[in-house]
Amino acid sequence: MTNEILRATAALLAAAVMLPASAGCSKGGISVSDATALMNELDKTGAISIEDIEAEKEAAAKAAAEKKAAELAEKEAQRQAAKDALNNKNQNPNPPPKKEEEPAEPAEPVELKRDHPVEAVPLDDPSLYSAGPRIPEVYDPADTRELKVLGASYSDGFWAVAYGQCKVGALVTATTSDGDVFTVQSEGGCFALRFYAPKIHTQLIVSESYNGQQIGNPIVWNGGVITSSYEEDLNWSVLIGGNNQGFYYKMIPDYECSNLLPDSTISSVTEKIRGRVEKLSEIGDGCEIIYMLVPASMSVFPELVPDTVEKGDGETRYDQVKNLLEDAGAKVLDLRPVFAEHKNDALPLYYDMDSHWTEYGAYLAYVELFDYISDRYPAAAPRKFDEFSWDWDYYTRGDMPWYFDVDQGGLVYEYTFKRNPKFELPAFLKGLNRFKLKNSVSYPAYIDDVSAGATYKTGNAELPDLYVYRNSYGAALWDILAERSNKCVFNTMFSYTFNIAQIKNADPDYIVFVVTEWELNNIYDN
Repeated sequence: MTNEILRATAALLAAAVMLPASAGCSKGGISVSDATALMNELDKTGAISIEDIEAEKEAAAKAAAEKKAAELAEKEAQRQAAKDALNNKNQNPNPPPKKEEEPAEPAEPVELKRDHPVEAVPLDDPSLYSAGPRIPEVYDPADTRELKVLGASYSDGFWAVAYGQCKVGALVTATTSDGDVFTVQSEGGCFALRFYAPKIHTQLIVSESYNGQQIGNPIVWNGGVITSSYEEDLNWSVLIGGNNQGFYYKMIPDYECSNLLPDSTISSVTEKIRGRVEKLSEIGDGCEIIYMLVPASMSVFPELVPDTVEKGDGETRYDQVKNLLEDAGAKVLDLRPVFAEHKNDALPLYYDMDSHWTEYGAYLAYVELFDYISDRYPAAAPRKFDEFSWDWDYYTRGDMPWYFDVDQGGLVYEYTFKRNPKFELPAFLKGLNRFKLKNSVSYPAYIDDVSAGATYKTGNAELPDLYVYRNSYGAALWDILAERSNKCVFNTMFSYTFNIAQIKNADPDYIVFVVTEWELNNIYDN
């Protein structure tokens, strides 16, 4: 009995020595020298030895490691069982009767997910995950939309943009006071016409036609071309292209290939990313990092870029970053091939009058992401296109008319759509403010509840845990990422700082970086 008391006393003394240092205490413990002297005295009496204490510590650490391994093994077994059940269901709709359960085998030490690659399973029918080809607009004689020019602003040099509205399906023609003629096709009864205006007070005679037949009478516009207050700010200045499409000036260096990375940067960033991949592999049963690279609209639609901007040849910064990420062992979702395939679909990939991708562009990226993830988590297969309604309407607040100083109050509209689920959303997603802004395109991308960081849980263990880094493009992914995960942690918008402590605390299965082409520096500068 005496020895047991002495052993307990020794353990308390050891804790007393360690507590002030480990807990940041400055008083309240005993000194190291006093505790050491007493423990040596106990060692001499044979009550307990320091070696005994170390052995007990090692045994406790070993037991904790074995418990963690067993928990991870059970989790992986549950996931594999879900995948096997799904495969069996697809292959045999009438499963055999259940057999009596056999005693479970003792759990073996778990191995990392990255040590067990899974077979890539293609989508059952890719056509079920897209909108199909675009159908040209048709003019309806009953259309009562009035032909209007809402405002004009300089874009590049003496080239300017005129925003306005017209009949659906109409070809808009503008003749300047110098006799130059410019045309643009209606986009749902809206237009953004590029024209040459060497004089601020250039007059426009505007008409509309369909299949060569004029509709109504021309109008005369004498409003004057303004110079945007954002003209000198290359972060926000806008370039108008063909077919109503606007571009940011900050997309131009990538388009011209004038911002290539030096070899020294490529080498150092490759090593940095490789280190992150290794660190993440030690979290849980192996966390994987996925970089979703979103091409700029300039890269997808070079034919719409004005000839005042020269396209570069050869390797791009996008190519360099993609290659270094893959060399470092990271998974890369390069969306360029997907967007090239779907650039002429019935739903556009990007807005004309806003700098963001549409909710269809975001959906195609989501399909690519969860097509990959579902190879390991079958329940996370992406939802099909017709599981959503794509609700067309007139939306305002696009950021490009704003930065042209043409529209600061919801004057310019774009005929486009929003993606709404036909299935039941989790309650925590139904209340998002972005769903409440019925007629706004851009503002939902910056609304408070998607700008700040947030964590959502569906409680479905068959789905993966995600940790998402994003800019404002992440807003259009918000609901569909959260709905397809067990737990989804969104880092604060525009914050790409790699914080391993926060990641370990979240314990995700995947880290997802959503990075746009003109902001690839968020990969190598953070």
